[in-house]
Amino acid sequence: MPQLRLMGDDPDHVEQVLALLLDLIDADPRLNISDPTRLSHRSGGARIVVDISVPNWRARRGEPIRGHVERSDERPPPRRRVRRGGTPPALPPA
Repeated sequence: MPQLRLMGDDPDHVEQVLALLLDLIDADPRLNISDPTRLSHRSGGARIVVDISVPNWRARRGEPIRGHVERSDERPPPRRRVRRGGTPPALPPA
């Protein structure tokens, strides 16, 4: 399925471009568009993905219809440091 991916450092500009493109795509009755999925962006900007499809295109060709999901960027849990070798740390006095 074709995807439209918008990304930029200025989130307001990305939203303006998305609104314009959604209006253009929505004006063509031959196209279907998914709801926008907003993903995180490393520098605080915006990253938006939408799926665009032609109704029943794959069904007409006799191919199975498949979906695609892109995971959102989530920070992994912090890494734990493991001491290797050397002397173990001293225990506090009892």
